[in-house]
Amino acid sequence: MGLNDIVVYVDSAEVTKARVGFAVALAKEHGAHLIGVAFAPTALLPLYGADVGFAAMSEVMESVKAQGAKALQAFEACAKAEGVSADARLMQGMSEEFPYDFAHAARHADLAILGQPRDGDPLIGQYALVERCLFASGRPVIIVPAIPEKSALDGTIVAAWDGSAEAARAINDALTFLKPAARVVLVVGVTGGQDDEQAPQTDDMMSHLQRHGVVAEALRVKVGEGDVGKLLLSTAKSLGADLMVMGAFHHSRWREFILGGVTLTVLEQATIPLFMAH
Repeated sequence: MGLNDIVVYVDSAEVTKARVGFAVALAKEHGAHLIGVAFAPTALLPLYGADVGFAAMSEVMESVKAQGAKALQAFEACAKAEGVSADARLMQGMSEEFPYDFAHAARHADLAILGQPRDGDPLIGQYALVERCLFASGRPVIIVPAIPEKSALDGTIVAAWDGSAEAARAINDALTFLKPAARVVLVVGVTGGQDDEQAPQTDDMMSHLQRHGVVAEALRVKVGEGDVGKLLLSTAKSLGADLMVMGAFHHSRWREFILGGVTLTVLEQATIPLFMAH
């Protein structure tokens, strides 16, 4: 998969600077067009309550819209400074509809970039935005941590592998990043009752990657009764990984990922970008 156009969510939060900087650098590296999308709600009643007067409500809405426009101006300035082709879009509508609207916009790009979901955002449900983009856009998503430890993606890449269709899709979608990587490690979770024959096999995937010019290695990690998400994160950290590739499952609790149900820990505590696909 080549990268010709990328869409990134932009807001006025301080952590957005890291996300926009990451998106601009990635677009510059791949010669891709960058689309920045911000959001301004057309109604704030569910957020501020019915006891807020119309005049006060209008004032708040204008302020929120101005913040979105200002965030997009900063985005455009950052892209222009790096010579990156970009355009900015301010979407307006109901807060609960924006995750679907953003996912629809992402369908017309090769990649979507979001920030780590955080609680307390007054405009949108951050977890809903990640969820909808993952499961309704048909496009891979990179989730940029609030405080990324690394910016380059050409060192070590860890790919969580369990033999599932979701993991296979994520790995193939990530080939653009895997090919130039110095090291690619397929991490396989092995439970206490499994032996090597019962664990997900890696030979065929490693052969597939090799035919794409990617030399990968396999690493089996013992999965106990602890937090599998923390185990995966600690494995990536011990390997000095720059990027983690994961497939996303859509369960009734969508936040359960691969490797036997990796928890929300990975999404919330990762300090390196997460490349996810469904």
